This record gives sequence, structure tokens and C-alpha cells, in this order.
Amino acid sequence: MHTPPDDATISIAFNPSFRVDDLLPDSIIISSNHVYFYVHRHRILNISSNAFLGQFLHGGPSITGLLLSVHIPEGGDVANVLLHTMYGLSCLHFYPSLETVDRSLEAMKKYGVSIAAHATPQYPLYHLILSHAPHRPVETYALAGHYGLEDLAITISSHLLSYDTSRLTDDIVTKMGPVYLKRLFLLHQSRLHALRDILLQPPASHPATPGCADDERAKLTRAWALATARMVWDATPSISTATLRTYLEPIGESITCESCRDMLLQRIQDVVNSWTLVKATI
Repeated sequence: MHTPPDDATISIAFNPSFRVDDLLPDSIIISSNHVYFYVHRHRILNISSNAFLGQFLHGGPSITGLLLSVHIPEGGDVANVLLHTMYGLSCLHFYPSLETVDRSLEAMKKYGVSIAAHATPQYPLYHLILSHAPHRPVETYALAGHYGLEDLAITISSHLLSYDTSRLTDDIVTKMGPVYLKRLFLLHQSRLHALRDILLQPPASHPATPGCADDERAKLTRAWALATARMVWDATPSISTATLRTYLEPIGESITCESCRDMLLQRIQDVVNSWTLVKATI
């Protein structure tokens, strides 16, 4: 068995005792910073469409002791994500940065590992990428767009409803590409248009009563129009149902007719219900 040099680090997950199909490793992948990953040749060949850039073909790797050794130019952090993906294992507990994930996706392309096949909800890579969405939504969305990961881009886009698109940098725009950039803008626009349409209809009127003549009912309609105009002016695509109520419920403070207030409350509930149904992803 080959003994790593003193300056080497042995991977915690891919160590000499790591068994797959009840087999011990028969190969070593060595990163540029001397991290040793003990792997299984048959697993690598099954997942990689190019035999790991040809390095696992017969005669490709050099023989070191009883193991085949392959040196790669990528660092251990990238190799760790790459190999966890190839083995269908989660590496969330290593907390790889988004930049590491991005470099790992590039490595997957290089070594013949299908990104699309592994970036679906049933695989750990999908959840690894998605884990960055709450804290770095636009960068994660751009990464998904760059690699054409449709399911991920759709899910991540829900985190971008409050994002100020005027902050988009040239690098981010280039990364996500024109298709996903357009879809992000359309998401924001469509939600604001939907909000305007929802708010356009004022509360319904009840039949005239001795205590509520036409002018009183018109007062509610005017108050609704004024409040919703202000709201639409200030609204963002991420406006919450609680904020909608905050804008609309004070209208009732100036309404003396109990029936009008009931109509107002019903209309506010209809607005809230309709807003929750508006599509929140690209």
C-alpha cells in the first residue's frame, strides 16, 4: 500500500478504508495541494464519460504500489466536491463556498461528469447549490443560469423577489446570460403588473341605506383608489400579504358605515388571497 508523503493530507471521506460495493479503493486522486482521495476505478469509469480526462484509461495513471495514482491541477476543496458528486454523497457539512462549487462544476465538465444529471432534486449537488440561495441569491441564480440548470434557477428565483435589479453588475449579467436575465426582469414586471390588476377593483358597494347614501359609498371608493395608488408606487415584487394589509386596513378608519367596512374587509381578504396565487418564480 502506498504511503503518502509527510506533507500530504488524507481525505476524511475518501480514505483508504472507504468501501464501495464492498470493495476497498484501488486508486488515488491527488490534488494540487497534496490532498489524497482514495477512490474506486470502476466508480470513476461509470460516472465519467471521458475516463476522467483519459487518466483512468489503461496505461493512463502511473502505478504506485498497489494503487493507481492520478494527479490533478485542482485543489482539494474542488476535488472534494467533485468526488462527492460522483459518488452521490452530500458534502454540505464541509460548507464549500459558492466559488468552490462553481470551480467544481467546471471540473465536472472537464472530467466528463454530467452536471445536469447530478443537479436534480434527488441528488446532493442540487441541495449544495441551493444552500447558497438564501444568502447569495443573485450569484447562485447566475451560476444556475450559466450551467443551464433550469430546475435550480426556478427555485432560486423565488429568493430574488426583493432584489434590486439596478445593482446587477456586468460580471453577474454575463454569468447568468441573456435568457435568465430576461426571465428575472419579466418575473419582477409580471408580479407588479399582477398587483396593479388585483388592486384595480375597489370594494363592492351595498344597496343604499338610510345611514349610507351614495356619497358615503363613493368615499370608500376614493379612499381605496388613493391608498392603492400609493401602494403600487412603492411596491416591490416581494411585497408581503402583511404589508398589503398594513396599507389597506387603515382605509376603514374614516368609514362610518358598518356595511362599507365589511365590504372593505372582504375586499382586502380577496386581495391577499389573489396575491398569494401570483407566480413567484421565473
